[in-house]
Amino acid sequence: MTDELMISDLIYKELIEEITPEESRVLKKWLEEPANRALYDRIRQKNGLGRRLYEYVDVDSLKDFRSTLPALAPAAPRRSLRLRYALYAAALVPLLVAAIFFGARIGGDGRTGVSHPEIVHNSEGAQLILSSGQVVDLAADEGRPVVLAEANAVVDARDGERTLSYKKAEAAAAPVPETAVAAAPAMHTLVVPRGVNYNVELSDGTVVYLDADSRLEYPVYFAGDSREVTVSGRAYFDVAHDAEHPFIVRTARAAIRVFGTEFCVSANGSQSVTTLVKGSVGLFDAGSGEQLAMLTPGQQAVVSGDDCVVQQVETLYQTAWKDGYFIFESKSVGSIMEELSAWYNIDYVLKDSLRDVNITARIKRYDNVESVLDILSKTRSVNFKRDGRVITVIN
Repeated sequence: MTDELMISDLIYKELIEEITPEESRVLKKWLEEPANRALYDRIRQKNGLGRRLYEYVDVDSLKDFRSTLPALAPAAPRRSLRLRYALYAAALVPLLVAAIFFGARIGGDGRTGVSHPEIVHNSEGAQLILSSGQVVDLAADEGRPVVLAEANAVVDARDGERTLSYKKAEAAAAPVPETAVAAAPAMHTLVVPRGVNYNVELSDGTVVYLDADSRLEYPVYFAGDSREVTVSGRAYFDVAHDAEHPFIVRTARAAIRVFGTEFCVSANGSQSVTTLVKGSVGLFDAGSGEQLAMLTPGQQAVVSGDDCVVQQVETLYQTAWKDGYFIFESKSVGSIMEELSAWYNIDYVLKDSLRDVNITARIKRYDNVESVLDILSKTRSVNFKRDGRVITVIN
């Protein structure tokens, strides 16, 4: 009984976003059991307790959107007055969570189950491609520790997410005699498919947060005058400062040169978008090496074709994904569904008449796609129908 009381308390803390990283790991471990996951979903179901706590602040399609932004700051997050009011008004929520929890454990509500398997996002499924071409499943224990040990790398959990760390690789690299020709360090490629996210700490201490459907190519340790990596998809870089060895991020369209900063890159074959949070970066053409722009914090550069457009932006909109949120400010339903498609590994059907409907919302990146769709439907702009892993957007 004590364990069950603890789990009901963790569910309550998770609902009000006051759960600690260690408590989150305990809850996620408990949710690995299908029966436990089903019980959890019943507590957070469409018209249930979890939705009541958030409908005051998660969606605001009319006004006052910017007033919710301080709640998303990584350090010492503050809740909006509306959220605090909702929580104070729900003073009996912990008791209700426990009542629902134990009531469902004893007899449930008579339902036999859901009609579709759950669609969730997780940190499982990332793969590491070694310089030899060998593919390592980072979620599997068999063989992984041995392979990574050869590259002085480890997989650890930080704040509930997995991080592949090479922090000790550079120090462990054997010194090369002056008379010998230094061999180039081995190259690894971290592949993060749709429906997954993963982080990597490079040998210099730089941390790269990779969003779903992204990949990063990098050396197991840095050698030479610069530190170079190649990225596609979306990634957030927290670069370790080293003035003597500039950090260079290459995309298909641009080379981004930094010395120690934080920025976000979103790159596909035809376009590269760089948003600077801290420090300064220079952008250069990937082919000619010609300088395209110098960015200061709060600026964004979009490189497409022969054009480079620099504009001032609210960086939070570009980086909230790293901190576990979707932020949509007058964003088209088509763009929103593209983002959900990558995060949850789903397909979608969308009529042309709905593609350009705009929605403004701040939504936590829930593990379960139904939670996000439920909040979006509260905008009264669109609704959703699900068939397996296909989501159809309807009026």
